[in-house]
Amino acid sequence: MKIKIFIYKQQGAVTLLTALVLLISITLISFISAKTVLVETQISADNYRTSQATAAASAAMDQAVAYFTAGGLDQHNNATLAAGADGLVDYIGPGPFGGNPAILVNLINGVSTVTAASEPTAANCTMPATTTFPLTLTSGAQTTYAQFYFNNTDDNACDCQSNTAEDIDGDGDGDCMGTLGTNMTRALVIAKGWSDDCTSVRTITQCVGTFNIFDSGKGPQEPFVSKAGVGVFGNATIINRYNNTSIWSGGADSVHGASYGTYLRPSGTTTADYTPAQLDSADQTANAQLVSNRNAGNGIDVVTNDPTLASKTTSTANLTDPAQNQFFDLFFAQTKSEIKNAAANDGQMLTGTSPAGLTGLIWEEGNVALHNGDMVGSLTQPAVLIVNGDLDLTGGPIYGVIYVTGQLTITGNPVVTGSVISENGPNSGAGTLTLVYKPWGGGGNQSPPFITGTGTIIAGSWKDW
Repeated sequence: MKIKIFIYKQQGAVTLLTALVLLISITLISFISAKTVLVETQISADNYRTSQATAAASAAMDQAVAYFTAGGLDQHNNATLAAGADGLVDYIGPGPFGGNPAILVNLINGVSTVTAASEPTAANCTMPATTTFPLTLTSGAQTTYAQFYFNNTDDNACDCQSNTAEDIDGDGDGDCMGTLGTNMTRALVIAKGWSDDCTSVRTITQCVGTFNIFDSGKGPQEPFVSKAGVGVFGNATIINRYNNTSIWSGGADSVHGASYGTYLRPSGTTTADYTPAQLDSADQTANAQLVSNRNAGNGIDVVTNDPTLASKTTSTANLTDPAQNQFFDLFFAQTKSEIKNAAANDGQMLTGTSPAGLTGLIWEEGNVALHNGDMVGSLTQPAVLIVNGDLDLTGGPIYGVIYVTGQLTITGNPVVTGSVISENGPNSGAGTLTLVYKPWGGGGNQSPPFITGTGTIIAGSWKDW
């Protein structure tokens, strides 16, 4: 009997090798997957913190625009932070930058010029107390930081927006801001935001300015204008040191009291010879000469019975059609409806309520009276008061432009620094009006002031770095 013995070759080594390869492959895949997850986590964290910084910067921009539209660039004293204009732009930049425009431009362009010790850093993630307009934003357990500042100096990237007179590029550098920060109606807003750990920072910029409320960007060029007869200047004193017109009317001027007089700047002088305070003084004996009075009659500064003015159309019912509001169109760049809407949105909309204590754009719907001590506007923040009704003017002081669609009655001793425009009349009264002409739209050696209610964002100027 034969016994067959089968000898098989061992195959366990192959199986072991295969298992080892698979194990290594799985390990590598696990490492790669872990790395991918880690990278994606880091990307998600970076995106989240970038979003935080962007949101914080946007919040600062919203604050800046709201601040500007509420009162312009100069609303407080920079030394004391007390309310009130000091002739300087508020919030001009973080501490070490000091408002230096060259440094600000470098900052916007990403060029590190100085160490930003007054700004949060990853190593010191807090908002320093000296920071300009600091914003601390808290959401749950997370805190982000932001700030904004204004730059109205030359070369600040807010380019000309139109070809109108106020948008002329005088120095050929591509912008219309003027030099040395003299234009208080426009600025470049720089807003910065930081994430909760301050590792991410975003900077956004935007131009803010004003829309033209006055025709050609200039205010009325005469102290008193009436489509009808004058009839209100019993003992009025009208002082105009800016040009050579005191009264312009479409009707007659027949009521003169013993103290009536108009005064112009002395011959041989220009507005550049005087300071703003001297130009706006209510003292007719200072830097002014008598031109018209009751005894001598009207001089060259009084234009009456002008048929061109008298023929202009007016309407208190249709506020949208310029063809029916030609008289209004002589002075304003917007229709009555547009200005009324602007007053309702950003200015003041009143119905029979006294505008005393208010500034900026004011639309008064209905009859109203201004009594002695009722101050409207100020030397730094004028008012544009449009009364769609009758105005009984017995006091003041009023700083700005008064436009009346109905009857204008002057009694008492009102004082107005600016212009008075009467659309229809009749005009009456025998009070002692002191009217000192001031071109609130800009003129002489003065820059146009900011008029609350006309602030706006310059379309297309948003930039995000």
